[in-house]
Amino acid sequence: MRFRAIVLGVALGVFVLDRWSKGYVASHYAPGETFWHWGPVVAFTFVLNRGAAFGLLQNRDLLFIAVAVALLVAVGWILATRRSLPAVLSVGLGLLTGGAAGNLWDRVVSGQVVDFVNFHVWPVFNVADSAIVVGMAVLVLELWRRERSNVESGGDGPSQPDSDHPS
Repeated sequence: MRFRAIVLGVALGVFVLDRWSKGYVASHYAPGETFWHWGPVVAFTFVLNRGAAFGLLQNRDLLFIAVAVALLVAVGWILATRRSLPAVLSVGLGLLTGGAAGNLWDRVVSGQVVDFVNFHVWPVFNVADSAIVVGMAVLVLELWRRERSNVESGGDGPSQPDSDHPS
């Protein structure tokens, strides 16, 4: 049952950090305003985004809300039906869940997402976006590692995350 605490704890931490950071940016900066914090490489630029990454799919709120709700339902189903899950997969799910919940909150409340981290060579993003990307990377890499390990050890089917590592 420890895996549930990991997933929910990480998700709650990401959600709280995301809500706090977006609230801070929105209350201290004007849309379009840039404040340099770490030299010429990284800045905070307050951007309101009605689309997805790279500004794609503008004004498709219902699509983004449906995807986020489906993801949250899927994670809920995993939490309700699994007896255990390795810690690394639990952290990945927590990051993904917290990020999805953070951006879902913005879309439901205001129809747009607050973005602010600006590397100048990448679209402006936020804490939730970062958590989603890192969470997906953790999940994909760990599942790939497990499958590869299973194939190399002579297994004939997909690895069983439940039985590999106790939580």
